[in-house]
Parts: sequence; structure tokens; C-alpha cells
Amino acid sequence: MNIKKAIRRRVSAALGRPRNQRRFIDSSLGIAGFLRVMKEEDVNYVALRWFESLPEVAPGEDIDILVADNDVEIMTSYMKVAGKKGDIPCDIYSVSGLPGSSSRNMPYYPVPIGRKILEDAIWVNDLVRAPSPDDHFLSLSYHVVYHKGYAAGVPSEDEERNRKVLPCSDHDYVETLKRLGRESSLNLDDLDPTLEGLDRILSGAGWKPAHDTLEKISSKNEWVNDVLHSEAVDVQDYLSGLSVFLVREEGVEHLDSIRQMLFDQGFDNVLEGRIPDDRVSETVSGIRGGNWGKGPWPKSGGFPVYYFVVYDARPLRVSPETAKEHPGLDNERISIAKIRIRDRYNSSVPSHKKCNIIHSSDNAHQALCYLNIINSESIPFVEGEAARKFSKFMTPFFVVCDLSNHARRAKVELIEYHGRKAICKTFKEGREHYLEREVVARQVGAGLSEVSRMLEVGDNYIVMEFYDGSIDNISRIRPLFHGNPYLPIWAIERMKNVIIYYRERGYECVDFSPKNVLFDSSSGLKVIDFEFLQQVDGASKELDGNFAWYSAPDDFKGDLPQWKNNRSLYRRRWFRYTGLPLYFCVNDYPKVVLHLVRGVTFLYFSVNNARRKALSLPIRKFHFR
Repeated sequence: MNIKKAIRRRVSAALGRPRNQRRFIDSSLGIAGFLRVMKEEDVNYVALRWFESLPEVAPGEDIDILVADNDVEIMTSYMKVAGKKGDIPCDIYSVSGLPGSSSRNMPYYPVPIGRKILEDAIWVNDLVRAPSPDDHFLSLSYHVVYHKGYAAGVPSEDEERNRKVLPCSDHDYVETLKRLGRESSLNLDDLDPTLEGLDRILSGAGWKPAHDTLEKISSKNEWVNDVLHSEAVDVQDYLSGLSVFLVREEGVEHLDSIRQMLFDQGFDNVLEGRIPDDRVSETVSGIRGGNWGKGPWPKSGGFPVYYFVVYDARPLRVSPETAKEHPGLDNERISIAKIRIRDRYNSSVPSHKKCNIIHSSDNAHQALCYLNIINSESIPFVEGEAARKFSKFMTPFFVVCDLSNHARRAKVELIEYHGRKAICKTFKEGREHYLEREVVARQVGAGLSEVSRMLEVGDNYIVMEFYDGSIDNISRIRPLFHGNPYLPIWAIERMKNVIIYYRERGYECVDFSPKNVLFDSSSGLKVIDFEFLQQVDGASKELDGNFAWYSAPDDFKGDLPQWKNNRSLYRRRWFRYTGLPLYFCVNDYPKVVLHLVRGVTFLYFSVNNARRKALSLPIRKFHFR
């Protein structure tokens, strides 16, 4: 034991922070010494492939090892992150794909399969633990099909795909699989391996990854990508906004908060419930590759116990960055919602209790797969609700183009309206009160020329006059280096009058900012968005305390937008357009004073913008000769 401790101390000194699964066995310990230590330490592992020749390893080869999560630390304590000449490279994969021992941030095998390989392991030459004969064939087949694909040199049954197969110089997988098939109890004496044939065998043995896992694999495996595209089921348009969110054990006490956050992000709640006891096991193993470990968090969020089936009538386009990180994702709102829910939960718990409490499908096809596992009887109802919501959200006019931004509550479209252009704002189900505010704002504000004109109102839509202009066109004065345009003093006064007008009638212009204002060359200044206009107790003729510039009081019971915080609204949303500190907007000052103040803030913004621009420039290296 003293020798082993000395080895561990010496090897630990070479350890860095592991970025991936690659480790090295110190040459002084050697493979035989390492394997003996693993046996003495009773480490639960297997050498996945080419273990028959161990402890000999051919030059340029490495050792692929699957190890139980609980034994990763003890195994890697005898290994190094950075190797030197003579050290033996190894790839270490933990069963659940823990950080630093995963395959592209995923488990190397679906978690139930990984556990089975370890449970059925056998000793070879009384030196190394290896998969059983059946698991050896299946695990190598899995490696060929889902890890290597065309790069394995195994032919495809499809002529076009077969042209993409690359010769494999390091191993003859075809002959090896034939031999392993004969040595197994799977009745594969006449096996002639093909990628598709192996895929069928793995599927029949219960080894094929779930659809959500295959979609993630497809970003790095062209064969899987080709097969998924060829087998893709055409999802009806009305189902494209369907998603399933799974709440894990640690999040079950926050269901009300999660439900509200999903709604606030733009999802309609279609169905929810606790996962039936008789479906829990299949849900755990059949979704997320069976991986419900802690991932990059200090602790695991637990198994899935509750589900929300939600619908988004207007899915959000996925950014290229998000698509690269989450292959198969068809609605950016799904990713946004998960991040918000996780962040909200983790901001409320100590650091050591932070975890991932929510998982979701990435697209409608996955959602139906999840639902088929959890509650297949509900699929007709869910599909019917999706069709109804999709139909109800259709625009009753010819759409010229979509002008929507986030569309959490409504979509905004340029339409043809009785021979002229107009704006149609269509609200999602359950957001009708936002439509009512738009209507009330124009009824109450009928005496204001700045209020955009209402042309028609339906059950879930409002049609407004189209104005061809932008607030950016109102002024050419802007701080240097891409600052926002400074509004003319007269425009600021007009906006102040809008706030006072509604306050005098007992309404607060919550969420009102210059971004909600257009400047039309013929119609002038127009306010276009009143979704958060709300009636309050008491009227006021003052600007002081208005909800567009000041924080809403803590006892305010109405709706607030999804701001990061309710503080410093004027500074964050108005200052860069007015160029005036709040004090100079709330109080009346001669224009000459206001222009002098704006001159100072113009300089402030210009210098600040220049500093930010300088900090964002790449550092150039100069070489002196």
C-alpha cells in the first residue's frame, strides 16, 4: 500500500484540470502495474476493446475504459492528464458521462447499457475486466455504428451512403465483428456486417439510443445524420410548437413557479401531471440516454417525476450558435425557458445544492416520443389541442411579412388591409388581457395625436394603422461610436405629455420607452405598444413616480414585463435616448439648460462607447527585430 500511495502522490503531481476523457498511465507504473492496482482497489471498470493482448499495446494505440461513476476518482488518481514519451494514453468514460469523462458531453453508451456492461463483466487472463462475449459484440457494434459511422470502414446497404464509407486503417472491424458474432450466444454465425444491419441488431437487443440521443450524435456522425433524415417523419405544421418539459425530483416543490415561467416565456399549458409509477422506469431509461446524473452541477436534480406538455403557437427561430450546441432544436424558446427556470432555482439555493431541475424535448417529434413513453393515451387529446391553437392563431388577413421579435404574447405582422398596409397584432391564447389593454389605451387616448390609430378588433387580434418610419430617423445627433440617437427636446416633451395624459386618467404606462415609438414622416410621433398599460388607484398630474421611469411599488398587483430587475428603469431604458438625467426630465428647465446638459452627456457617452470599443478590439502582437 505504501508503494501505491507513492505512485498516487507522484502521478497526482502531474494532474491538471481534465478537459476531456484522455488520461495517461505513467510509464514507470506500466499497464500491468496499473491493472493490478485496479484489481486490488476493486475498481468497477471494463477495457472495452482490444483487451485480449493486454498488457501489450501496439504503438499509437490507446486503451478505452468504461468505469462506474463512483470509481472515476480512484481510477484517475493513478493517471495523468498530461502525458510524456512512454506514457500510455487511455480514454476514460464514466457511465453517466461525468465532466472530464464523457464523450462529447454525453455518456459513451446509454446509461442503462453502460451499467449492464459493468454488471456482466468478466476477467480476462486474471488481469483485466472486459465485457462478456455478448456485450463485447454489441458494444463494439455500437462503437462502429454510433461513434464512428462511415469512418469504421463497415459497408452500408444503401448505395449512396456506401460511397461515403472510409477505409479504416487501424482495425478491421468487419472481420472482428464476424469473429465476435460467432463467439457470442446471439446466433450470428453467418453475420455479414453492415451499418444498417448492425443498427437493426442493436435495436433488437435494446441497445439502440433513443431518438433524442441520436439527434445529438448526428452532429458528429454523418451516417446517423443521413439515416435520421431518410427516416424523418413529417410532423404536421400545427405540431411544430409542441414541447414536453420534465421536472426532476429537486424541482417538484416549484411547480407553480415553473408553470408560470413557461407561460411567461410564451408557452400554453396543454397537459400536466405526475409521471405514473408504472412509467417511471421506462421514462428514466428511455429519455436523455438514461443519464440523470448531476452533469456539471454540484448535485443531481434527481429522476423525472412530473411533466408539462406545452404548446407555442409561434416558435422562435433558433440562432446558429444554439443550433450548433443543441442539434435538433426547432424552437429557441425551449432553450431560453430551461435556462431561466434553472437560473431561478439555482439563485435560491446554496452553491452546494445547485443542480439541473428541468429537462425538455428539443422538437415536436421528440415531444411525441416522450409522451408515448409517459402517457401515450393522451396523444390524441394533445394533438387535437395543438391543431385548435394553431388554427386560432392564424392571421385572418394576407400577411406581407412577420415583424415579431420574441412573440411571447403576440405576433406582429405587416398585412394587406382593404387595399392598404396595416399592422396586425395577434395574441396567443390566455393573453387576451394584453389585447384589452391595447384597445383601452386607444379608447382612453383618443384625444392624443401620438397614439397609433386602431382600425379593427377581433377576438384575439387588433389591426392598427401602419406608419412607415423609425425613432432612429427623428434625429441625426448621436454620441460617437454607435450611440443611440438623441431625441429632440420637442419629442421628449411629447412623450412626457403621453405619460401625464394617462396618469391624469388613472393609468400607468408600464413598459413605455422610446423603443415603443415610431416617427412617421407624414403622421409624426406615434406610440405603438400598450400591452402593459394598467389602471391604478388614484390619478396624478405629475411625472414623479410614473411607472415608465420609476420602479413599481412593492404592493403593485399588476403585470410587469420580464425585466432582469424593476430598478433604474429610466437610466436603463430612457437615458441613452434623452441624454438627460432623470432629474432634468421630471422638472422643467429652459431649453438652453437642457442643451448644455445634453452636451455633457454626449461627451460622457462618446468616451464610454470609445472605451468599450477599444476593449472589444483584438489584441495585436508586435514583434520587434
